[in-house]
Amino acid sequence: MSSEDDSIAPTRNLEAQSAFASTLVNDIEKGGPSKTGIRPEKEHKNMFGVKIKTPESHAGTDAVFAAKAQLLNAAMLDVGMGRYQWLLFLMTGVGWFLDSFWMMSFSVIAPSAGNEAQFFFTGNNDDYLFISLFVGLTVGGTLWPMMSDTLGRKWMFTSTIVLMGMGGLVGAGMPSFTGLCVVGFVVGFAVAGNQSVDAMILLESLPASHQFMVALQGVFWGLGQLVASAIGWAFIELYTCGTGPDEVSTSQSMGQKRALGHSSSASSSSSSSSSCHYVSNKGWRYVWWTFGCITIFLYLCRFVFSFYETPKFLLARRRDAEVTQLVKDIALYNKRQIWITEASFARIDSTINASENELRTKSRTKSLVSSLGLGGTVCLALLWMAMGLTFILHETYISNYLATYGVSKVTALTVTRPYLYSRYLYIALCAIPGPLIAALLIEVKGIGRKRTGAGIAILTGLFMLLATVSRSREAALAFECILSFLKYAGLATLTVYTVEIVPTQTRGFGLGVMMFFWGVFGLIAYVITTFEGSVVSGGGPVWFSGAFWIVLAGAWLAVPIETQAVAAA
Repeated sequence: MSSEDDSIAPTRNLEAQSAFASTLVNDIEKGGPSKTGIRPEKEHKNMFGVKIKTPESHAGTDAVFAAKAQLLNAAMLDVGMGRYQWLLFLMTGVGWFLDSFWMMSFSVIAPSAGNEAQFFFTGNNDDYLFISLFVGLTVGGTLWPMMSDTLGRKWMFTSTIVLMGMGGLVGAGMPSFTGLCVVGFVVGFAVAGNQSVDAMILLESLPASHQFMVALQGVFWGLGQLVASAIGWAFIELYTCGTGPDEVSTSQSMGQKRALGHSSSASSSSSSSSSCHYVSNKGWRYVWWTFGCITIFLYLCRFVFSFYETPKFLLARRRDAEVTQLVKDIALYNKRQIWITEASFARIDSTINASENELRTKSRTKSLVSSLGLGGTVCLALLWMAMGLTFILHETYISNYLATYGVSKVTALTVTRPYLYSRYLYIALCAIPGPLIAALLIEVKGIGRKRTGAGIAILTGLFMLLATVSRSREAALAFECILSFLKYAGLATLTVYTVEIVPTQTRGFGLGVMMFFWGVFGLIAYVITTFEGSVVSGGGPVWFSGAFWIVLAGAWLAVPIETQAVAAA
């Protein structure tokens, strides 16, 4: 065969493979489905009547996997949304609940833990706890999804929850603030990994008609914040001292002691009575002990449900027999019948040759870029970067900006605990409907993922800018609630789009790369607000954050592929 023939052979093979897969999926003339593994012709639609597509090819995959993915997607559509998927949605939703639950716990314990630390360190060091958290989020968000491409989703799914719970129990007993920061890194490491892996597990087990539920489970973020704030309020109110406008902090009481010099027993008694010793400041420890026990309990509840590895991960690992059995098990669990057999995949394998096998060796980076194109990959990375950077900057600097107009800051040291925690509850309540609205919009014909994301980005930018007109704490709270709604609506949309657009073979790698941008720019934001808070003054970061989101509406529209009503590979 000539060199020219050699060069066009893979192309011919790909075309033949796609044509063969199409006949395999659509042909209904060859006998009963239970015996032949041929799919009966059916049409599936989403909740708004948009016809579901099962593409014959996917960017970033080879033709063999794409053909098998088409077959699997068709089978999962026929199995439909049943008891197994609903229970899995609840399980992964609980995982997202715990992620938000633990991230909120840092806001709950930081003031009192930082106050206790002033027995050993001068100044307020509670910002270091958030820095350690975001270091953990960056590392965990990058490594866990990438490892799941090799080790499987199931093990990652289980390990992250255990690590969260154990981290909380150990952290609650930490005698030093430095040790608490180390545990904060571990908790962040587990939280980011759990969120990423849970999204992949749910997507890879759903029929294409219900992929929007990856966005819908974002409602558990708001629920996690709500429950964490409520439990934290009870313990901090009863067992915490040294925070609040009417209480003497540790640094203040120790300063009084140094000034008085212990010259008389009366002065010593007076100063010690006003100090906040750690034995009277165990509220934050009770919070983490309680949170750790809740997490371990919810982890043990997972064993009540028979949880399988995801069928698409098994398919990506070429474990076709296990895929067939798993789909049959899910169908049985849902009390349905399914036509797929191992012979269905064997027919596709019969056309594989060496030249096509070479396509499997494409690097994960090239596969990720080819899924979206270089421009689309950059746009997606910018969106994740903005999600990590802008909300932290805006939250900090809008307070600084409004303070110049007489709106006093709301912190654990400047307001009463009932006022502070009621604000936490209001903001958490507003976060709950955001993903719900986003999950509906992304399914509406003519809107989809891209336009929903672009619309949320524009609204986010506008309300970040409009927040500067607040002239009271109540007005500032209203804008915080609106931005909480938009933040989680945008994050839900961005998450479902990311896991849909990257094929299973490199989904963990792709999501890990995007979570890296989210985590590292969140870390940068905390470093800026911690060490450069006095240098960066005025409303500059506020204007930047708002304008950046308005510009990023264009990034949403620039990504080349709309994934609405398209089965993910």
